Amino acid sequence: MSDCLPADVLADIFFRLPAKTVLDCRCVCKFWRSVISNSSFLCDYNRLSFNNKYNTRLILSRYDDTRKREEIMTLHDDDESFAEHFEEFEFPFDHGLSNYLLIGFSCGLVCFLESSKAENLPESILIWNPSVGYSFKTFPIEPPVSKIYRPYSANGPYVRSSEGKPIVSCFAFGFDPRSFDYKVVRIVYDCLDSKRVIEIVDVFALSTGEWHNITASAPPYVIKESSATAYVNGAIHWIGYYDASHVERLVSRLIIAVFDLHDEVFKEIKLPSEMMKEAIGVGHDDRQKISIGVVRNSLALLHYHSNSRNDMSIFYGCTVWVMNEYGAMESWARLFNIHFVAGVGKILGIRRNGDILVVAAQNWELCSVNLGSRPAENLNFIGHRPTKNLNIHGAHSSFYTETFMECLVIYKKVNGVPTMSTNSAATTSTQALCVGTSRG
Repeated sequence: MSDCLPADVLADIFFRLPAKTVLDCRCVCKFWRSVISNSSFLCDYNRLSFNNKYNTRLILSRYDDTRKREEIMTLHDDDESFAEHFEEFEFPFDHGLSNYLLIGFSCGLVCFLESSKAENLPESILIWNPSVGYSFKTFPIEPPVSKIYRPYSANGPYVRSSEGKPIVSCFAFGFDPRSFDYKVVRIVYDCLDSKRVIEIVDVFALSTGEWHNITASAPPYVIKESSATAYVNGAIHWIGYYDASHVERLVSRLIIAVFDLHDEVFKEIKLPSEMMKEAIGVGHDDRQKISIGVVRNSLALLHYHSNSRNDMSIFYGCTVWVMNEYGAMESWARLFNIHFVAGVGKILGIRRNGDILVVAAQNWELCSVNLGSRPAENLNFIGHRPTKNLNIHGAHSSFYTETFMECLVIYKKVNGVPTMSTNSAATTSTQALCVGTSRG
């Protein structure tokens, strides 16, 4: 009976199933196994998942600083059950001898930087597919390497040497939809006389399992090692600045740094002119921070500001700008301007129902704030707007969220040659997903 349906009908059914269920279906019979193992089916499944604009599940990552300072990753339905019922992923790597820093989540795969606990030196790039519970390691990091600095940075890992000339590295992870490949880019700077000079730029491609040098294409600007990253339109984005000295504190020097994952070239996008005027007009005693993100699948800028200089991790206001048409400067628009009475550590994004996910400064708890029907300007939330505490806590500014996508990509070696694919001979973890409930 199992082979009565034509291959194209079976494939259409499999396209609608979760990735792990699809892989489990390989055991039903040889015919199903051949359909699922077909390279065309694999590519079509992944493309349909990546292009699905109706994904309603969110993957949430944070560090638990009250216990073992380990990464916690959970999968939530973006509805009323967000905080009450979710799946907690079993971390696939052993914390015994190593630390792991999240580099990014892109199109179904999670990328980590592994470093030794003994010497705190970065060692490998690790890739994990949480939808099927498959992880693959290790891809050694090429020299130069240096000791991890601020190992629990929420804005991405960066490293600094403890002896000899100081160097700083920043890493980012993304997916190239044109070549259907995943890539990690690493930028290493020499820190000389408070200036930063690029020493090396290299790219790791998952399809080959190797690093290659592109230092000749290094950008003329500096990328801040503490900058968040945003993956949009097949490119990685950071906040960068010109003139590698103390002038990075001047808003007028800031730009959006762009790395095209297919052509492997650096570009730049200017900040909105109106936003620049507002930032430059901030008082001398005020402080501000411009970060980058993704809101409703569009490139976004978050302009945090406060008139208090007591705690550099707490801000009281934020203006969110969105580029509605990628690459078109005229499409920049202010999405909303908000003021938080109790302070905010980070804005994570906008939920499907229009609520804002906010990391509140008090107890670093995740909250869902209702926008209501008010216009974009001068929205006062915490203390004035309906706010739901989600009872999800983490280390300071350690929250990270991204749209979850099912993915059939795994990695293996065929005759010693690295190959990125899903193959019927590959194995998956039977304990990859554990059903969890909210902590009390």
